Amino acid sequence: MSKKERLVIIGGSAAGPSAAARAKRVNPELDVTVFEQGKFVSYGS
Repeated sequence: MSKKERLVIIGGSAAGPSAAARAKRVNPELDVTVFEQGKFVSYGS
């Protein structure tokens, strides 16, 4: 049984979701989790 690769991103301002999107484009099978302390996550960048 192979383990799925996982990526944890800390921060949901501009760079966090951008890094998550790039990681998924490079490896669509990657399990990406983004943690943000505030109420809102930026997704417009």
